[in-house]
Amino acid sequence: MQFKDIIGHKDIKEHLVRTVHENRVSHAQLFLGPEGSGSLALAYAYAQFLNCENKQATDSCGECASCRKYGKLIHPDLHMSYPFIAKHKEDTATDYAENWRKSF
Repeated sequence: MQFKDIIGHKDIKEHLVRTVHENRVSHAQLFLGPEGSGSLALAYAYAQFLNCENKQATDSCGECASCRKYGKLIHPDLHMSYPFIAKHKEDTATDYAENWRKSF
């Protein structure tokens, strides 16, 4: 996902891009908002922008190897935490990763 795919949030997107260009990326970020607010999309686009190999002035390129992996939700530096209900005591979040990717 790229910033251009996110409707609105112009000031937030500009701020996130500026933190990268100024080399002032915090070690942790919290994107908080009610369902449908775009906070997950912003966090995802920001992570993709940070790892993009051919950053544009205001967005990730969407075409490099890193962006392609982000597009498939398989980049090794992308870690998602999501709820799941285990059907068996040995189930882990990894067992549900493919369902999460489809839902996302």
